[in-house]
Amino acid sequence: MNWLFVKFASLLIIPSLHLINKYTGIPGVFLYVLLILLVLPALCKYFLKHLIFKISQKKSFWLIVITFCFLVAIFYICYPIANSGTFGPGSDRDEDMNIATNALLHGRYPYYIKTYLGNNITHFPGSLFLSIPFVLLGNGAYQNFFWFLAFLIMLRFYLGDWRLALFLLWLLLILSPAILHEFVTGGDLVANSLYILIFTFLFVNALSKPHTKRWEKVLSAILLGVGFSSRLNFLLFLPLIFSTLVQNVGWRIAIKYVALVGVVFVAITLPFYLYDPINFTPLYGQFSKIGNFNSLFPFASTFIILAGFIIAFLLSFQHMHSDCVVLFRNCAIVQAFLVFSPAILEIINHGKPEFSFFGFGLFFLFFGAVSFWRSIIKRYNASP
Repeated sequence: MNWLFVKFASLLIIPSLHLINKYTGIPGVFLYVLLILLVLPALCKYFLKHLIFKISQKKSFWLIVITFCFLVAIFYICYPIANSGTFGPGSDRDEDMNIATNALLHGRYPYYIKTYLGNNITHFPGSLFLSIPFVLLGNGAYQNFFWFLAFLIMLRFYLGDWRLALFLLWLLLILSPAILHEFVTGGDLVANSLYILIFTFLFVNALSKPHTKRWEKVLSAILLGVGFSSRLNFLLFLPLIFSTLVQNVGWRIAIKYVALVGVVFVAITLPFYLYDPINFTPLYGQFSKIGNFNSLFPFASTFIILAGFIIAFLLSFQHMHSDCVVLFRNCAIVQAFLVFSPAILEIINHGKPEFSFFGFGLFFLFFGAVSFWRSIIKRYNASP
């Protein structure tokens, strides 16, 4: 098998290992891995060499409509079941967002509230602000529909073809069950990853084009700053984004607009922290998972974060074009390190295979998939 497909398959497989193991055990994990490794190259070859030429742009529109009708149907069937507690206690991350955003809308400090499972609010201010339109519609979980659609539109401009964009979305939804699981449970890991990916693309694309209007550049920087205020792990992308801009538009523009991103991030995040540092629960919540390993290895969490930054810094010296192929790949590498490091520590701690941390592989899945998909398209000369 070509190594390109092995890498692409790994991106699809890793985030779903915990889910597959939970319901089928280790034998199911082996079967799932083998199935993806066998099926993925065949699917890509058949679509990119044969099927794509039989699908018109008009047909692709109706296929998109059918795809989103499927997403709507599966959400309205499975979401109530997932929240009913029939198959376990369920997740409270959707309620976390809803109650915190409602508190924010009513002028209350959102981090004094607890969920129905007694957990603290773990969403940073940026994610609360981005969820406001969907909470006003009735449920923050609706944001997943919007970001899937925005992702598809971004792929259309990135790949130049609706068919290539839609097939990648199908591959992700069908071959990586963790995505649909996160979707039907109302979780925000998919939305977080998608809007950071989209905002990064918009930011680099806006600054790299010579005729982009100034307000478009400013808006793209603001959006990225808000996005970074959703999860701190994404801040490690800054050296990579900055280097990409320096290489393509020069130091002056790179410093100016990356600084604006930083100002927006601080302006949104810092007031909530300063209001009550002790009760700013997302700061502790998002680091508590890796902080638990400090008893196993002293300063494990500090080492992981510092090492992640060093990796991002070293990768920033690579040549990165404004097409974002290398940038997205490097973003995936940085996030993969942040997932694999605690996953390995968890295996050492338990003395047996543990896959729970691999669920956070959704943070690198979309970045890596978009980057490798471009390479696979070129391999089969399927570019429009």
